[in-house]
This record gives sequence, C-alpha cells and structure tokens, in this order.
Amino acid sequence: MDGMKPFTIMMKDREVMKVDFDALQYEVLQEKYLPYPMRGRLQEIPDAGSIKTSYDMTRFVVAARKNEETVVSWLANRVLLLSRANAKWIYNLFRFEQAGTDEQKVKIAMTCRAASVEDPYWLKFEGDEDITWDQVDVRQNPLNEIVAQVALHGKSLTLQGSMITPELTTNGAYAKAWRRHADQLLWLYKLGADGNTESRIEVMCSDLLDKMNVEHVHYEAGEDEGKYVCMCPCMTTESKAILTGMEFISYCNVNGLSPEEEIFRIDSESIYKMWIVDFLISNRDRHGQNWGFFYDTESMDILGCHPLFDHNNAFDVDFMKDMDAPYQFGEMTIRQAALKAMGKVDFHFTAPITREDFITERQYASFKKRAGCLGLKVE
Repeated sequence: MDGMKPFTIMMKDREVMKVDFDALQYEVLQEKYLPYPMRGRLQEIPDAGSIKTSYDMTRFVVAARKNEETVVSWLANRVLLLSRANAKWIYNLFRFEQAGTDEQKVKIAMTCRAASVEDPYWLKFEGDEDITWDQVDVRQNPLNEIVAQVALHGKSLTLQGSMITPELTTNGAYAKAWRRHADQLLWLYKLGADGNTESRIEVMCSDLLDKMNVEHVHYEAGEDEGKYVCMCPCMTTESKAILTGMEFISYCNVNGLSPEEEIFRIDSESIYKMWIVDFLISNRDRHGQNWGFFYDTESMDILGCHPLFDHNNAFDVDFMKDMDAPYQFGEMTIRQAALKAMGKVDFHFTAPITREDFITERQYASFKKRAGCLGLKVE
C-alpha cells in the first residue's frame, strides 16, 4: 500500500484510528469505536525506540503488516464488487482500473472517503482538519445524480458535481442506486437482472411479509426512466448501523466466541422467524450479507437483528420443488429449520393470505403447501 497518504478512520466526528501505510503506523485512538471487523485482529506494535535486534525488527514488521492487512481488508470489503451489475460502468466513470484487487479497492474507498449508508465510518486525510461528519454523511447530503444513473442504468456519462455518493460502497449483485425523495429520506432503487421479474417478486414478498408478525423492510413498486423498479427506504439512522451476518460470524471466530450461541443469545426470535419465512417463500438466497444486526453508534452495543430484506430471488422454480433442500443455518434442511423454529416462537399471519397475493398460481400453490406443513392456514 505504498504511496497512499495518511488518514484517520473516523466514526462521525470521533477519531478512531490513525493509519499511515508507508510509515507502518497504526494507532488506535478510541478502541471502543473500532469497527467490529477489526476487533481482535490488530496487533500491538513495539515502539520503534525499543528495537535493538533483528528479532525486534522482525516483530515490528510482522505486527505492522498484520495491521495493514486488517485495515486493507476492512476498506476493501466496503467497496462494490466488479460482479455487481453496472459496476464496470461505475469504474469507467471514475476511471478506475478494473483489477478487482484489494489495493485497487482501497484506492476506491479513499476516493469516496469509504462513506457508506450502513454505518457512520469515514476517512479524514491529512489537511482535512476542517472537514466534519455533517459534510460527508451520505444520508444527509445531496447525492451525485450522474453516479446514480450509471449505477442503476449502466449509462456512459461524464462525471460532474459532488463526489458524495454511496454507490461505491453499496454491494450486491443487481443494478441499484440511491435516490432522495421529496421528504428527504433516502431510498434504494433496484432493477431485476432479467426484465422486471425479480423486482416484482421483491414487492410481492414485502406485501406477504406485511401479513406476518415479522420485522421487515417495506418495498414498493416504482419506475425510473420508464423501467419497473422495487424501492425501499434506507433502514439505518444516525444512531443505528448495520453489522452483517458475515462480519458478525468473523468477529466471533476471531474473538473466541461461538457464533451460533451469540446469535441466539442476542435475538433468537428474529432468527427463528427468518427460518420460517425462508421456507414459506422458497428463498434460496439467504447469505451473510442480507441478514445481520443493528448496533448503537454511541454505545456500540449490538441491539438485535435488523429487519429482513432482499427477497427478489424467492420462489425459485427449482427451490419450490424441493422442500428438503439444504439450509444455510446448521446441518438442517430448510423444512427442518422451519419446523424447529415454529416450536420456538409465536409466528402467525396477521391478515388472510389469498391467491391474489401472488403473481403466479405456482407461487401460490407452493406457499400454501409449505404453510400447511407448518400448520398455517392460507385461504
């Protein structure tokens, strides 16, 4: 990571950690506010003045390189992947190389100060003493419309205006972009990969979840430049940030905690309800980045699971046929997980679910059959 200017990892207006890749300096200023993916990974670096032997120097370099890997990994994981739809157009817009290496991702993160809608971390560089969180926060400031158009529609445009954009730190596979509505709230627009099928399924699943006692993100149907999109409001706030399931499991493993025990200690009810929902809607796409937790940005306490979202791959044709497909949690099938969960929580429909709630007859039949397996009634 040679040639990159020093920076400070900020949490809102708090200085959390100073980083200088060239000088091998990694100074934690407020350990309480370290990002969860860094916790337990940083090494204590011996003071340079204490280096007397080649062994001391080796210890110094090994610890510094370990810390570099930790910071680089954290920054790289905040940057969109080249596999995301329209990512290459976004790279072209900023004239980034399409190398996909961690070094390239770090350069991208530094371009946008690593600012994300998921949490209030960002980067302050030397000479930026007057820059504050209020000027960087992507949830509050005007967004770059050019970047949003490229992110959603894959256009070939020229970059103009402010560099404030969450598009460089929004992952996932589908074309998406953040828009600010008239009420000043931030909404995520998402296109399907093949026409509008996935987007319509996302809205359908949201409407179904409206009829269950399950916390979830509400999606609405919309239109952007004549194309059908599904859209949802940003679920993070100034005080609540997201820790993904993948990050949480890694954090537990590094710090000697049992991920399974910690997950159920924090919020077993939400996890069990997620298992039931995934079975009912034949969701084959539950992975470590579309479930996770909220944490408080002041206390850093993990509060519980964030609402369910990202169901545009539900009602998969092959998955609907196999009620005993392997599930991502534990050594269970998806039906076994749902049956186990039904015995642990109060899960019920809060309004009648009928044929009119589904796009196709096949989706309705699959849902009804699966609901019957769990003792739930569908009209």
